[in-house]
Amino acid sequence: MALFNHFWRRTPPALFPSLLGLFGLSLAWRAAAGVWDVPEAVGAWIGLGATLVLLVTLSSYVAKLCIRPGVLWDDLMIDPARGSVSAGSMCAMAMAAFLLPYTSLGAFLVWWMAIGLHLIYFICVVLILLRHHNTLAQVTPVFLLPAAGILVATLAGPELGYVGFSRAVLVLSIPVWAVVLGLSLWNGINIKAQKHHRSGYAVFLVPPALAALGVHELQGAPWFVLLWVLTSVTGLALLPVLRWMLRGGWSPDWGNFCFPLAAFAAVQLLAVEAGLGWIATGLAVASLGAASLLIPYILLRTYRDWFAGRLAEATKAAVA
Repeated sequence: MALFNHFWRRTPPALFPSLLGLFGLSLAWRAAAGVWDVPEAVGAWIGLGATLVLLVTLSSYVAKLCIRPGVLWDDLMIDPARGSVSAGSMCAMAMAAFLLPYTSLGAFLVWWMAIGLHLIYFICVVLILLRHHNTLAQVTPVFLLPAAGILVATLAGPELGYVGFSRAVLVLSIPVWAVVLGLSLWNGINIKAQKHHRSGYAVFLVPPALAALGVHELQGAPWFVLLWVLTSVTGLALLPVLRWMLRGGWSPDWGNFCFPLAAFAAVQLLAVEAGLGWIATGLAVASLGAASLLIPYILLRTYRDWFAGRLAEATKAAVA
């Protein structure tokens, strides 16, 4: 009993990025059902599985916070966890988008809860960075998750009736995204990234992909085409550095690959639906296939390490 108690009191934030990828995979397969002759049940079952896993994981992490709220601050002192914790609230936003066809009330409640959590996480991360003696040098790619992760809210916002809010999020995220991107690249050039943390650079793909998905929900076709091009260029530009990002071997930070890949696939599928040609089709097939293989593998390996008691130690997760 004591071992189990210690186990959940040290729930690691590193669980959330791969789980966020599973939600993204669900939404991608939902988009695939609207483009190709594939059963809608594929996306539904993936989303249901992701929802059940999130309920267990988020409950465990929230219980950890209830015992000692300051444990959140301790977790966020570790750079990779600044993105991982925010991935938890992004999971809940994605869950709201998944729930929309089934229960608008449930989606509404989850959506607002997720936005509240994300705001708290973002404020905490900003305060930690401001307290550092060299704030700007602390900005890494994973900071895009707390800074621009609110973009996930635009996947459900328009259908819930928050069109103006979704538009404001899309517009305001652009300068934030640009600043974090610039600082991350500058710091990456001047400060050598540790091998096990290089996967964080895959997060560069998240803002343009989410912006494209959000604009699609707002039915902004011309802007969607522009953001599809930007997403595609960003994804293809990351391919040559993929080997560099993988050089350190397996790491819990590999969860950073999951959601960018799923979001990229979803954008390409919507581009196919919009009739953007063979380039979109080729990228959609390749990315959805890769996401369907890699995301479950990374998720299962991450949770296996958690159950074995290795994940918390490897990621230096704080204890409540």
